[in-house]
Amino acid sequence: MERKKVLGFWDLVFFSFCAIFGVEAIATSAAIGPSAISWWLICIIGYFLPFGLIAAELGSTYTEQGGIYIWIKKALGKKWAARSIWFYWVSLPLWVPAIYIAIAEIIGHMFFPDISLWAQISMGIVMIWISVAINLCPLRISKWVPNFGTATRLLVIAGMIVTAVIYFLKTGRFANEINLANIMPNLDAAIVFIPVILYNLEGCELISAASGEMKDPARDVPRAVILSAIAIASLYLITTFAVWVVIPVSEINVASGILQLFTVTFSDHGFRQAIAVVLGFLISSTLFAEIVTWSLGENRTVAEAAQSGELPAILGKMNKNMVPVGASIASGIISTVVILIYGFIARNASELFWHVVSFSLIIGLFSYLMLFPCFIILRIKDKNVIRPYRIPGPDWFAVLLAVVAEMFIFMGVLVLIIQPGHDFTRSSLPIIIGVIVSVIAGEIMVARSTSRRDERRN
Repeated sequence: MERKKVLGFWDLVFFSFCAIFGVEAIATSAAIGPSAISWWLICIIGYFLPFGLIAAELGSTYTEQGGIYIWIKKALGKKWAARSIWFYWVSLPLWVPAIYIAIAEIIGHMFFPDISLWAQISMGIVMIWISVAINLCPLRISKWVPNFGTATRLLVIAGMIVTAVIYFLKTGRFANEINLANIMPNLDAAIVFIPVILYNLEGCELISAASGEMKDPARDVPRAVILSAIAIASLYLITTFAVWVVIPVSEINVASGILQLFTVTFSDHGFRQAIAVVLGFLISSTLFAEIVTWSLGENRTVAEAAQSGELPAILGKMNKNMVPVGASIASGIISTVVILIYGFIARNASELFWHVVSFSLIIGLFSYLMLFPCFIILRIKDKNVIRPYRIPGPDWFAVLLAVVAEMFIFMGVLVLIIQPGHDFTRSSLPIIIGVIVSVIAGEIMVARSTSRRDERRN
């Protein structure tokens, strides 16, 4: 069945912005302290800029449905593509519980200050299946969730900036001392949070997962990626600074730090509860839309691999609207299992948030290990293929960008596995076990799926 062309240029811009700009990253990076400014700049220049340019070139050159799966398959073959897409896809349902726990934490701050961890987990499970239901709608309907998410993000960002200004005018001071000396990079707390910054700069490739449903991917993809990347990089820096204006670094809650910004500033205001409720709703809506946006892209990507016989056929099951039903439901099941398992391990919401985030970060970064080498291979292998967008400069410059971006990926994975500064038994061991199980599960699925595909052909 032919896919309907429903995504225009602004749909792609909103899709990219909603997917990449994660409000949950703001508090996490702000917890690093003023040196986060340097780390943001380092990661943006060394990783995000190369990633955006590479995704723009690949997305406009190879416009088939499936995005990153298609790129890796063209460069390294189906098995490596299937492995990468397994990590790419499964990282999402592993990450979803952390975001929904953050939403539950925000709701708790607004209405239920003494809410228990298991009540938060129950709320997370309900949200998991609401997002699955949205994924089962036709794209012409579900695409409005990322569009709505972009609008709520912009409202939250504007609210953060205005609130920081109000706080400064009221108090005449910043909650943290910010000067040239302390914004310089250091490896104290930052060594653990840098992978979070990297992960929240992922997603430049996501819109290409739905290339078959775009009106003009060759023209619109590079423009959308570059425009959204400029806005994202700028707003990450601005909003992180806004948090520092109001909240001392030592008091930042990584799961609900944005709401802290507003509750601290308006603590003596008569309408503080109403303000908290409105902003809490906006922040929660923003996070929810982010999950749905990633789901829309990643479920389509894994469905392409499954339909090609590299992953279990159930993941490639589509309905009459060409919606990946199998992948969407499987994702919901995995998220539910993960949030329940880690609920028994964690002692509180913050620890649960960090466990799940670390686990999903490693798996997610694994999926990008092949992307940048594949870009180099395709530059050589398909050197005569017409590229509607090409990274400016000589070939060696494009290769250098890919090598530097790959080094950032390796660094992020290494830091997350070692977990410096954390207790090995409570922090590293559960994450390492989860990673090993995920890798083994992926290898088994790829081996069995390709074996069945070859049997059918013979």
